[in-house]
Amino acid sequence: MQSFFQICNDTTEKLGRRLQDEEIRFLQWMYERYTVEQLEEELKSKEGHLYTMNS
Repeated sequence: MQSFFQICNDTTEKLGRRLQDEEIRFLQWMYERYTVEQLEEELKSKEGHLYTMNS
């Protein structure tokens, strides 16, 4: 997974300009949501694995 800093740099390069404050806030919000969702998926996967090991 890319770091937030990498995402901002990539987006800046693609746009060809500096990001505005509201764009940075939006990218930060998206990055945080993505990170939380990834962690939740990992936990569900591990819980399922633990369940089958204990069965």
